[in-house]
This record gives sequence, structure tokens and C-alpha cells, in this order.
Amino acid sequence: MLFLLAAGSLLIQAPIPDSLTLAQALSQARTARGQVMTATARVAAARAGFRQAGTIPNPNGNYEYTEDTPRQHLTFDQSFDWLLTRGPARDAANASITGALADSAQLEADLAAEVRRAFYSLVAARQLHTLVVAQAATADTLANIAEHRFKSGDISRFEADAALLEAQRVRLNLSRAREVETIAGAEFSRTLGLLEVGRAPVPAAKLDDGLDETGALQAPTEALIPGIQRATAESTAATLRVRATKRAWIPMPSVVAGAEWSDPGSPGETLGLIGVSLPIPLWNQGGGNSAAALSEADAAAAGAREARLTARASLATAEARLAEAAERARLSRDSLFPAAGRLRQQATLAYQAGETGILPVIEALRAEREISASTVDELLSFQEAVAEWNRLAGVAR
Repeated sequence: MLFLLAAGSLLIQAPIPDSLTLAQALSQARTARGQVMTATARVAAARAGFRQAGTIPNPNGNYEYTEDTPRQHLTFDQSFDWLLTRGPARDAANASITGALADSAQLEADLAAEVRRAFYSLVAARQLHTLVVAQAATADTLANIAEHRFKSGDISRFEADAALLEAQRVRLNLSRAREVETIAGAEFSRTLGLLEVGRAPVPAAKLDDGLDETGALQAPTEALIPGIQRATAESTAATLRVRATKRAWIPMPSVVAGAEWSDPGSPGETLGLIGVSLPIPLWNQGGGNSAAALSEADAAAAGAREARLTARASLATAEARLAEAAERARLSRDSLFPAAGRLRQQATLAYQAGETGILPVIEALRAEREISASTVDELLSFQEAVAEWNRLAGVAR
């Protein structure tokens, strides 16, 4: 009669042998999934943009042959307008690297949250399956006791049939539990990047991992939250692009140097040539470009403010959810679940002794099933709340 209580202890105490830890699952996912490669590629692209922003333009070469003397001309034209824009352009590109690194950190945190959810979902499904197996054994035992008492003339056919019906109901729950475990295993395999989704590793964890340590969680430094970092970097880059756009319209001379030769009047003589080319802002002074860049900077600044507000609200929501989920999980684990087991055991013993009818026992069995399933749900909700907190904080664990 202690099958269910013994199985319930697995919910809290017993580790699962020959299995995969959460740290190993995270390592496997980082190796096999595409998020990390995507993040690496984005950072590489941002760094390439930094090198591109600092590139000095090549000179232009020009060769001409004319009928007039001297007939051949070779010139090189080197512009120097990049001297005005190179500094802010490189600073803007450097800010883009900061944003790409923040994106990378967020992608890794998103992946870690996805793996954690799938990991503990499979833990919950396996432990619920274990509980339902024990419940089925208890219901079968009750049905056998009822049938024996009916044959002995102690109870009516109604009581024996009621006990048998309850055992059959638990069989339905057992089918559902197997289905949920299979689906959770397939999802866990997917998050790990495994090709054989039907053969999920067994997660080595307890569903209440970290439940008694929630007080150690601290709010992250706001400036280090990836979403805020990315938005701030985008605002900084947009502001620097405004500076580069305004500087680009300052007239900056280009140096022209070359040589002329092939003059019949001076055979064999080569004449040097040097000059300066200066753009003349006659028709426009770049007001449209500057206005567009300024609008983008204003929008990016507004986006940074919104990102900060959103992050604060999201963290406050996640903190409240985590605190309450932990409270419900502890109440279910420490009070409701053990009490339901004791009540069912007392009702079963009383029925065996002929002190009560079948209906109180069935009611106790149903209450225990509901509370055990609710306990698993509350513990899983706690793990999902931890995953969301870590994701918002940009923590990849």
C-alpha cells in the first residue's frame, strides 16, 4: 500500500542514473544548434564593418591620348574626404560590434532557456509517469481487495464495480502520461540538435532543483542586460552616423598628380603635373542626408528608452512570477503532496479493515492524483520561471 508514497519520493529525492545533466545538455545544444553559429556570424559581420569603415579609398588612375601636344597624359587622383568621416564612421561601426555582441549574448540566453524548459519538461513527464504507474498499481490493489470482499459477502457488487472502474480510469491516465513523456522526449532531442529524436537522453535532475535557493538570485545590472545593450549601441551608432554624414559635406580637396609626354617639340621630355580638385557645394549642402540621419538617430534614441522601460517591466514581472512559483512549488511539495498520500493510505487501510465504504477511498485516490499532478505542474512552472528570468537577464544557464 506504500507504492505511491515510495514513487512520490522520487519527485524530490532520487536522481536518475545513466543520464544527461543540464550542463551537458547546454553544452550539446551549443555545439549542435544553429543559434551560436548565427551569433558568431553576426559578430564577424560587425567586425568586418569596422574594418570597412576604416578603409582608405584607392586612388583613381586616368590615361589619355590626344591629338594635341603633349599627346599622352597619365594622372592619379587621390581623395581625402575620408579624413573627415573615418573617425565617427569607425566609432559607429565599433558601437555596432557592441550591439552584435549583445545580440550574441541574448541568442545564447534564449537557447539556454529553451534547453532548460525542454530538459525539465522531460523530467516532469518522466516523474509524472512514475507517479501514475504507482497510482495504477494502488488502484489495481484496491480493485482486488474489493473483489475479494465481494466474494466473501462483505460488500455489494456496486462497491466492487466502483473500485474496478477507478482502476480503469487510472489506466487512461497512464496512457496520457506515456504520450506526454514521448512528446517531451522528442522536444528535448530537438533542442539538443539530435537527429534521432525518438531516442532522447534521460535528464539527470530533480524537479525541485534550486527551489530552496531562489533567494540567491539577484537582479542583473541594467546596463549589462543584452536588450538594453543592443538598443543603446544602436542609438550610439546612429548618433555617430549623423556626425559622419555632416562631415561628409565639408569640401575636402583631392590631390591630382601625373605626367605628360610625347611632345614633338620636346622629344623625350616628360612634364610633371600636380593639382587640386575641390568639390563645390553649389546645388545642395547635404541637408537631406543630414536630416535623414538625424531622424534615424532620434528613432534609435527613442528605441533605447523603450528597451530600458520594457526590460525593467519584464524583469519585475519575471521576478514576481519566480517568487510566487517558488512559493506554490514549496507548498505543493512540502505540504499538499505528502498530506494527500497520507490521507489515501489511511483511507485504504480503513477500507481493508472494513471500517469504511469504497467511496471515501476512491475520493482519496482522486484527490491524490490531482494533487500529485498539480505538484509536478507547480515544480515545472518554477523551472520555467527560472528559465525566463535567466533569459531576460541574458544568462545562458
